[in-house]
Amino acid sequence: MHPRRRQKLKVKRKANKIIGDTSRVITLLHLPDDRSRIPKIIQRIMSMSETATKNLITQIMTHFAGRHEDIGHIFERHLNEVKDYLPRDTMLSDVQRALLGAYFTKEYSIESAALFNPSIVPHPDQSHLKKGSLRFVMSLRATGEGHVSSIAFRSGVLDRHNAFLFDPVSDFV
Repeated sequence: MHPRRRQKLKVKRKANKIIGDTSRVITLLHLPDDRSRIPKIIQRIMSMSETATKNLITQIMTHFAGRHEDIGHIFERHLNEVKDYLPRDTMLSDVQRALLGAYFTKEYSIESAALFNPSIVPHPDQSHLKKGSLRFVMSLRATGEGHVSSIAFRSGVLDRHNAFLFDPVSDFV
């Protein structure tokens, strides 16, 4: 028996570059390391006038709403995380609730340090493609601030000429 001759694998580097986008951010609960500061933050916001509170939350909503699908819900969720620090029997207006939630929210850029280790698999939906094309899903390791890793995804089509055509990346993470 003769060993089979191995075919040489021809590899061609593509010009496509997958670059991290620092503007792709998620929200995280932000609590001060010194938890005794939480009631002080709450008191500072509760002592603001309704007009000042409205003006500030309007600025915050204008600035952040375009980067997060439901920022109001996120602020409410983060307010619920600190509700035990609220003075007993406190009645908060909707504007105060939103602003308190905003104060305990931070953004985290998931791709700010690196985007690497791509892994590609065929997409389950191969419909409506030109002959010889393959729709794919790509997972990548995204490393953000503080070198915390996340998984990011991209999708697209590999055409019959082996050219990668990437789908637009969502505005929301």
